[in-house]
Amino acid sequence: MKIINRTLFVLLIFTIPTTCILTAVNLSARLPDIYRYEFNRSEIISEIGLGVTSDELARFFSQYMLGTLDDFQYTDIKRDRPIFGIGEAVFMDRLRDLLNMSLLCLVVMICVILFAYWFLLRQDRKEAVSIAYRAGSVLYALMAAGIAFLLYNRYLPERVFDSFFLYKFEETDMVPQLLPSVIVLENAFVAAGISLIILLAGYSITKRLTKVVGMFY
Repeated sequence: MKIINRTLFVLLIFTIPTTCILTAVNLSARLPDIYRYEFNRSEIISEIGLGVTSDELARFFSQYMLGTLDDFQYTDIKRDRPIFGIGEAVFMDRLRDLLNMSLLCLVVMICVILFAYWFLLRQDRKEAVSIAYRAGSVLYALMAAGIAFLLYNRYLPERVFDSFFLYKFEETDMVPQLLPSVIVLENAFVAAGISLIILLAGYSITKRLTKVVGMFY
């Protein structure tokens, strides 16, 4: 029993911060509101001169990332031609595959967390759950700092593009124009904010579940 408790304790430390980050990444990459906000704020669509509104393009990106659209292609009514090239479609398809894999990992980790909470609290190991969450919060801060360092120094995108996506954007490609590195970094900050909110919400729930009920309180 001690081995199971310790294993679940260690799993909680690693799955809690990873779950927060992966949930935030999936939300920020799939929700249309974030794309719409970035398109409206940067006014990039009007600068490029595309015959499409920010709402339509944001909805397209969201639907594609959610999997309701099979092909990454959108027709520019103004120019009567496709907006994205074949290479960009391949790139986005690989990106969606990566996002879907992260979603699968996320579901597994949520199941692990729920089981660990149920099992440990059933064993009256409230203190262990509380300590695991605090340790996971520390690990979350380290992971967030590491990701921020990689993104800021442009190390992660270059290595990921070379090893996974196998496609280098051309100057005429629309994806890097619509979603330049600045917007990608801003989206990462949005994801960081979402993950922090999830972490704090989880802390509040954990605090209630692990509260020791005494005679006078």
